[in-house]
Amino acid sequence: MSDIKEKAGNPGATGKDKFLIVSIHQMVEESGWKGIETNFGVESHHMIYVKRDSPLDKIEVKAHVMGNHLDVTFLGVAPKKGLLDKVFDFNIQEVPKTFEFAKYVTDDINILNEQRLRNTIAVVIKELEESAKK
Repeated sequence: MSDIKEKAGNPGATGKDKFLIVSIHQMVEESGWKGIETNFGVESHHMIYVKRDSPLDKIEVKAHVMGNHLDVTFLGVAPKKGLLDKVFDFNIQEVPKTFEFAKYVTDDINILNEQRLRNTIAVVIKELEESAKK
């Protein structure tokens, strides 16, 4: 977690959101997922991950700054199995989460409640993978 500040860039008005999303990104990678695309923007962020032995084709993470919190949507994309998946995207599971900056990032840009954040990420990934097995 030590290189997060370097990846997040200069902490300013959006420093907390960048620090938080880079922390989430690093935690997803530490759980075995490989980031193949990262886009850390000003008010929105988008990442895509793959993992060889997962029932999912990929996980997408889309995050938007909303005042004092970050709205994050985790999308699990399973392989398309039939015609309905191809037409209606039934192969996509969505898990929305909200992360308040005050609960996860200090004013001097350090992580708070790291274990809680790690647990949340782990549960979301497990939920996405379990839904892909059905």
